[in-house]
Amino acid sequence: MKSIRPLVVAIMCTGLAAPVFADVTLKQKAGGSGIGVMAGGEKVVYLKGTKNRTDQNGDGKSSSVIIDVGGRRMIMLNHEKKEAEVYDIAKVGESMSKMPISDIKVSVAPTGQTRQIAGSSCVVHDVTVEVPTQLGGGMTLVMSGPHCLVKNGPGQADFAAFYRAAAESGFIFGDPRQAKAQPGQAKAMMEMYRKMSDLGVPFATEMNISFAGDGPMAAMMSKMGKQSMTSEVTSVSTAPLADSLFEIPEGYKVNKR
Repeated sequence: MKSIRPLVVAIMCTGLAAPVFADVTLKQKAGGSGIGVMAGGEKVVYLKGTKNRTDQNGDGKSSSVIIDVGGRRMIMLNHEKKEAEVYDIAKVGESMSKMPISDIKVSVAPTGQTRQIAGSSCVVHDVTVEVPTQLGGGMTLVMSGPHCLVKNGPGQADFAAFYRAAAESGFIFGDPRQAKAQPGQAKAMMEMYRKMSDLGVPFATEMNISFAGDGPMAAMMSKMGKQSMTSEVTSVSTAPLADSLFEIPEGYKVNKR
């Protein structure tokens, strides 16, 4: 189950919505249940052009992920160890290219329900992602749950442009090591964000993770129980962000992958 969470945690790391381009900062509260899932914590998402940074604090740990689309790199910061893992996305993309997009099913359907979150009105959409796994037995990973999307709010144009650029550049969201092992999951997440980007930015998400299929492996995974992750935006800011926020902090050991 550890290979699943890093590839879907990006669901919690999206932001909000805007017709005018600007730097964006989103603060979120997050929670979840299941093996390997953070029970509760806070996240801050920063967006500046084609650079994105997500800071996560929970369970006594602090980490950051920087996505630099123009530089074609992903940086994973371990603040406790003061280390930076730098991944060349071109190498990760080689693994993702093996999974045809036709094998992935992504549905984002409006329910007609609305909510008020952080001062904005959002429309609830049912999101379902199905992707074949390489775990054996013909199993399918199923990720589903309601996402409340804000249309034409602060940040939407920025996030939409970022996700389009990321998709065109073959980027992923999640741990690159797991993406190489399960490329279909990484590609499925990218396709989900591509579809959602024009509909709005998630102010609230709930994603339930399960497996469908026959055979002993599917039965074993079902017994382990479902994973569930939630997030909700608490505040939004369009104040300018420093370029240094998207760079490796001074004094950190750099490991290139």
